[in-house]
Amino acid sequence: MTCLKHLATFTGAALLMAARMSSALNFTISNGQIYTPGLVIVNAPQPGTPLGGDIIEVALDVSANGRLPLPPYAEDSPSVIHFIHIFLSSYDTGRNFTMTNGTASANNASLGEVMLQEPGSTVKHVKWAWPDCLVGDGSPQGGLGETDRGAYNPPTSPPSLQVSIRQSFRLNGQDYYTVFDLPISVTNSIPASDGRPSCDALDNPLLAPDEILASADALQVMFAPGDATTGSRLGCVGGFGCCVGHLKEPTGVVMPMQEQGQIEDVSSDEGSFASFGDDDALSGSDGDHVVEKRRAALDKDSDEEELERFVLGSKETFREHLFRDDFLPSVADSKALVKATADDDETTGHEHVSDSMLFTLDAGGDSDVELEPAATVQAGQDQAEEAPAWEDSDDERLTVSLAGATRLRKLRQTEAEDVVSGTEYARRLRQQYLRLYPLPDWAKDATTGSKRRRRRSSAASDASSALDMELDSDGESIDAPLPLDSFLRDASSFLPTAASEASRKRRKLRPETIDIQRTRDIPDTHKAAVSSLAFHPRRPILLSASTSSIMYLHHIDPSAHPTPNPALTSVQVKRTDLRRAVFAGGPEGDEVVFAGRRRYFHSWNLASGLVHKVSKMQGHQREQRTMERFRASPCGRYLAVAASDKKGGGMLNVVNAGSMQWIAQARVDGRGGVADFAWWRDGGGLVIAGKDGQVAEWSMATRRTVGIWRDEGSVGGTVMALGGRDGPPELGGDRWVAVGSNSGVLNVYDRNDLVIKQQQTKTKADVPGQAVVEIKKLPEPVRAFDQLTTSISVVAFSPDGQLMAFGSQHKKDALRLVHLPSCTVYRNWPTEQTPLGRITAVAFSAGSDVLAVGNDVGKIRLWEIRS
Repeated sequence: MTCLKHLATFTGAALLMAARMSSALNFTISNGQIYTPGLVIVNAPQPGTPLGGDIIEVALDVSANGRLPLPPYAEDSPSVIHFIHIFLSSYDTGRNFTMTNGTASANNASLGEVMLQEPGSTVKHVKWAWPDCLVGDGSPQGGLGETDRGAYNPPTSPPSLQVSIRQSFRLNGQDYYTVFDLPISVTNSIPASDGRPSCDALDNPLLAPDEILASADALQVMFAPGDATTGSRLGCVGGFGCCVGHLKEPTGVVMPMQEQGQIEDVSSDEGSFASFGDDDALSGSDGDHVVEKRRAALDKDSDEEELERFVLGSKETFREHLFRDDFLPSVADSKALVKATADDDETTGHEHVSDSMLFTLDAGGDSDVELEPAATVQAGQDQAEEAPAWEDSDDERLTVSLAGATRLRKLRQTEAEDVVSGTEYARRLRQQYLRLYPLPDWAKDATTGSKRRRRRSSAASDASSALDMELDSDGESIDAPLPLDSFLRDASSFLPTAASEASRKRRKLRPETIDIQRTRDIPDTHKAAVSSLAFHPRRPILLSASTSSIMYLHHIDPSAHPTPNPALTSVQVKRTDLRRAVFAGGPEGDEVVFAGRRRYFHSWNLASGLVHKVSKMQGHQREQRTMERFRASPCGRYLAVAASDKKGGGMLNVVNAGSMQWIAQARVDGRGGVADFAWWRDGGGLVIAGKDGQVAEWSMATRRTVGIWRDEGSVGGTVMALGGRDGPPELGGDRWVAVGSNSGVLNVYDRNDLVIKQQQTKTKADVPGQAVVEIKKLPEPVRAFDQLTTSISVVAFSPDGQLMAFGSQHKKDALRLVHLPSCTVYRNWPTEQTPLGRITAVAFSAGSDVLAVGNDVGKIRLWEIRS
């Protein structure tokens, strides 16, 4: 009965009874959440909602939108929730049913504590079975007393009730006990059931409204965000802002339910508000008299007021100092737009928030990356083709957190993004909507002309206008209808100048020493080893993928501001460990093909934004248990995929890159199957290296092997690559072929020496007009590189054929750079101080002036090749 004693000690005005009240009180609502005078936020039900069915469910947020930890609390915690009790009460019928906490039955009328339910959850759910007196359908017709059903609002007719939420909490060391009444409407059908609890068993005496509101403290709602709206209602029966005094001593333990029900019982003779007659009600003059007495008692001199402001603060500074000394981080409500101030430009309040899962979509673990404000997109980059008829100037002053809520993380472009402006937030929401619900054809036709008037994009704005695409958990793609034309439509901003092209053509690298300088690294770090790197054939764009299911597209521009080498877009494929991603579609590179260790792969058209999934090859499904090992032909017509069946050697299935239909199959004999393979420069054939050291030349024209030769000294092939120009036209025109083995030796062959010179072209009878190619069985390598001692895992040629890089991921900093055609290893790079790590992927840019190296910790470093 401790709370009864405290309530009895309160002094103040006894307000008019609810039937006589006319003061308007408000509900503060934001995104469907109702903010109370306390730490509890009501998620459901909404005010005045018609209720019925078998149960009523009350959902309460007990974390103050992330500001408050979950129990058990620390003993010295300055802000905690002691207990929450919920009643369903009526000031017309005198009913006061105990609801707390859980679905009640006839044999379980006393229920558990709210804060002890659903451990680890920030939202507590009270599922309460309707008692037997509320069974029925519709509103009562006979007026007061016929039934307990009706609109549970402040006193009206028909009978009124409300969900009364009582919370005892400590806020910055000060204890409070508040009452919040939420009006509901019990008018929907409630079926009869033998298991329904008895109304008499759940009923408690009801505290009169004048005693509830005695010495009411205007604590007001404390966590309403900037976009909260208020709706007024008449009457106050503990409603918005009704705080029943400060507790005189901390209440660190939860009171039993029986005692809490007795809190409502101050006078057994006056337990029902409906039993009051007009004579029992306080008149307006009586209320005014009490108010005058209270004002007189509260008059203070100047010294007392100054001391009060010094110790307790003032109303003006209350919100400013709220949680100022609390240990909790000041995390903004992730669902709400908050006004930004001039002092917020350096810190966002989210620097210590742990981020998990890229997009709603991220399947990785938590990351401790520092959150940073997102770049702002210029107005000309918005998807709207014409200027809006009206703009809200407040949008630019509003900010919203994208990292705080899981459902908003899909709107981010990079993992480090957090706070965006209101305008940018609206733009991304619109873009996400169009991604799921494509623009209809009639709307596209109406806006076709205006798209041409879009302005050019800067490097920063290109990064912020990226398209984030998500693929669902089972690998099925969600088509992204918005194209990535923010950087594709203005090719001139990415294409190299004529002067730079000319200088690259004239550039000739020296052997033994090279002028190479480290440039700005890729800003985004993968959460797993980098499995694939590829440069766009025409534009300075780098595609990277990792086994953490994430792909990135970066614009290679070390001088871009504010972020060098900004991200254009990121893509996550849930539950798919991406093993390879390449630019396809020929010299234009307008498609990205990517795959993991799954029975399917995807083709992503950059111009249209559409993603096409290839899940099987007709007639060859059993051979393709995984499609992670594929190669796209340079001509853009074919795609070769290594089969997982190793019986009798190895197989490659070739499909049409346009229709994704099976065309042919290449087979090689030997033990272990296919180690690696590569397309000829003209796309007319394949070089297939077996794991036993045997290498086959396979032609698309004849659909058969044109020659087989053996890699010298190889007992286990691992990787191979083609490069250079001016090679034999019979074999596609590639000058060099490099074959690596598990012994750490890399052999480089001149393909001109593979073909045996013939005086006269011969033709086979079964293939009219087809030249016969004779290849040496045991060619000698131009050079065997034995600088590495572990298995060769990566090898790549530069597009101009002057450089070759090879390395091993099994040893740290195991990378070598080779000059061609002298076949000499550069002595001055890499050095012992070169930060390489365990190398998992290498790639040269289209201009052969940038080298990208990815390692096992997800970092991608860049070097500029000068001379």
